[in-house]
Amino acid sequence: MYGVKRGIKAPGDFGFMDMTGLALAGSAGIIGAIIADYQQKGEAAALFKINEWVVQLGSLVGFTEIPLWMVVIGLVIIGASSVFYFQPITRQGAFAQGFGLLAVLLTMTPPNLASGIEGFNDSLPGLAPAAQREASTQPRIMNASFDQGDARVVIVQNEGEAAKYDVHLKIVFPEGIRGDISTMIRRGAIRGRLHNEQTDETFNLFRATEGATIQREGDALIFHIGVPARADTARLWVRIECAGYAIEEQSATAALGETLDWAVEMRPSNMPLAIQRFGKSYWY
Repeated sequence: MYGVKRGIKAPGDFGFMDMTGLALAGSAGIIGAIIADYQQKGEAAALFKINEWVVQLGSLVGFTEIPLWMVVIGLVIIGASSVFYFQPITRQGAFAQGFGLLAVLLTMTPPNLASGIEGFNDSLPGLAPAAQREASTQPRIMNASFDQGDARVVIVQNEGEAAKYDVHLKIVFPEGIRGDISTMIRRGAIRGRLHNEQTDETFNLFRATEGATIQREGDALIFHIGVPARADTARLWVRIECAGYAIEEQSATAALGETLDWAVEMRPSNMPLAIQRFGKSYWY
């Protein structure tokens, strides 16, 4: 009968099969927590941020291509190994311990958020010569008045605007965009990020701030973006995910004072995005 106590083995009575069962239960708890985090947070899931951290650590020893599935396996191994430290005596306890362990880890991990894309202003100092541009990013005097009576100097300062790369990004979908864009964004069926390797900043292509423009022209999306710059040139990366297409990741070099016309053509694919993502390395 359900609920009848069957007894608990003493610690010394646990054999290989018992430990294996507890380890599998702990791993199942880890997997349950991963699924919950992934389903609830979507693009902001902590799993992607952990992948980013793992890539940063791996780069110290020369490993940068670390896909998401490796991170999941690593977390599952942690869940399986943790039973030897916490020593649960039931499989239910091992599952709860694995689930709780990863839940704490995911709670401590910041969400994988990115800034919204910005517009480009033709009057930005990025179009000026390098010396003038450098000076324009420093606080500059807008007005100064001198009072000869007490020799006071009144200075009004204004922060100069940061230079930006002018990027015209065109995403082409050969078989069209299958659905309403707003609905697809909300459901995670379409995602896009742009990363500035030089400044280590990441931007969400589908979160536009004031001045940024996103247009739909037939089977293409057109983005006019201003990417904050700290050098004359920088390598930019873009990653596009869309249901019905393979995840596309490309890079290009942007330069101040020039317009980067960047075209990305998506490749049709029947593989679900959820499966594709596990084969990608989310380093930004």
